[in-house]
Amino acid sequence: MRFTPNEDQAAFLSVLAQMTEAPEAGWKASPDWSRFDYSASLDRMLEDNGFFECAREPTLGLVAAASLTYQLARVPALVECAATSTLRALFAPDLPRPVAVIETDPLQAVPFLPTAKAVIRLDGDKIAVAQLEPGVVQEVSSLFAYPMGKLAAGAKLDWQTVDGDVHDARAVWSVATAAELAGCLKGGLDAVVKHVSERQQFGRPLGAFQAIQHRLAQAATKAEAAYWLALRAADRRTPADAALALGYTQEASGRVVQDLHQFMGAMGLTLEHPLHRWTYRARLLRAGLGGPTANLRAYYARKWTNA
Repeated sequence: MRFTPNEDQAAFLSVLAQMTEAPEAGWKASPDWSRFDYSASLDRMLEDNGFFECAREPTLGLVAAASLTYQLARVPALVECAATSTLRALFAPDLPRPVAVIETDPLQAVPFLPTAKAVIRLDGDKIAVAQLEPGVVQEVSSLFAYPMGKLAAGAKLDWQTVDGDVHDARAVWSVATAAELAGCLKGGLDAVVKHVSERQQFGRPLGAFQAIQHRLAQAATKAEAAYWLALRAADRRTPADAALALGYTQEASGRVVQDLHQFMGAMGLTLEHPLHRWTYRARLLRAGLGGPTANLRAYYARKWTNA
């Protein structure tokens, strides 16, 4: 794919790059040593400047939303972006945010539900949305680096159907998930590259050893390919391209995460280093929308059907 951003996209990405370099997006341990650090200040800055609405702008579109999701997933701080900038922006712009997404079972634990003000369901033949009232969400303890929760037993939500094709919505959500997972891989990779450049072994940096260079080069290739597949899927917005982008990224993430932790060593499993934030998010995202096998099979089925 040869992608050259238009003038508005270039300006959007330039300002976004500055925001992701701000202290609000940087690494700091959570005050309660939880596995995530939700940056309310970065969230507010993005919302006040209209970044979460980019998919609705004709000159920005879903490509900008995928880029936004990817770039925010690369930083150690957490912001709810994927659902807001894609599904909410395109199908239910009046919903309050943050937003959580239920893909299949309405009783499953999903990211952001404890902090969400609204929820979007894609588990039927229609797109359903509901606002969340106090007491309808049960927080779930989890190792994943997200606030996790599920709908409380007997919770009564006022589900509303919104206009739009649920298959298109699932494709959009696949693009968002692929972009977020690609961003997690890139964020983790950057942290490990910094570590092996500084960590000394046998009198020289770990990164000077050829075996490590080769494995990190393979990881970088997979992470970069995941990003471009997500952008292509955002540009084309077809179920086949979305399934390929997500399936490839999910499949690649297993090996990349393994290598990142191997080169980081025990430090990567501690709460004093941010690597676990990216890799534990990646483990959850790897299972999204059926996981790599289901998504790659869906891609091949669509390609063979259209052949």
